[in-house]
Amino acid sequence: MTHTPFSKLETDIRSKITRHLLYDTPLSIYLFDIEQRRNVFMNEQYYKAIGYSATEFESFGNDFLEVMIPPEDFENLYKFLDELTNSPNDHSHVLTHRCICKDGTYKWFKNDVTIFERDESGVPKLVLGIAVEITFQVEARQKLFEQIKNIEKVSFTLSHELRHEHSKILSILQFSKDNKDMIEVDDLQWLANSLYESAESIDKSIYSISQQLNSIKSEFITLNSNSIEV
Repeated sequence: MTHTPFSKLETDIRSKITRHLLYDTPLSIYLFDIEQRRNVFMNEQYYKAIGYSATEFESFGNDFLEVMIPPEDFENLYKFLDELTNSPNDHSHVLTHRCICKDGTYKWFKNDVTIFERDESGVPKLVLGIAVEITFQVEARQKLFEQIKNIEKVSFTLSHELRHEHSKILSILQFSKDNKDMIEVDDLQWLANSLYESAESIDKSIYSISQQLNSIKSEFITLNSNSIEV
């Protein structure tokens, strides 16, 4: 089968492909006016992803970004828009950001943005964005980082507790060696009890840490089996 460029396809086929991309895929597609700081077009999936209706979006006017984007994310967003405005080519730009949904929850989106239209002086005017929700992937990555921190804590605990008991056992053994001619039955009983307590403490620490590591391992397996690279 020979390859046919999109522009060479029959008009009805091009229309079907366009309609499919706009309305039948999980992609949020939009046209953003850089100067007015608002979307001039959004497909149906965009509305579904955020939870607002077309009428509600229209009511936001030029306050669209202030409503949709968390205040602490503005700096990164405006930096991205400045880069787009000064972009000399039409290469794809990537922006990952959060949106505030109608129900108050936050969702993460990865946007591939390209220059769609420039004004007479060549300055980008409209950009075409294709966004994919990546909330699960972002949260999964955050959980992985948390599990890594837990492993570090477990490792520290293991090192500290075992080193303490190990030092204690060495001290007891050194004491018995230095005082072997003076040790009586009561001393032997004390030494035996001390060694037993240290050994028991080590055993409990190892068991506890083993349980924690198994739990962390299970979390890793679950997250890795469901995660998709962001």
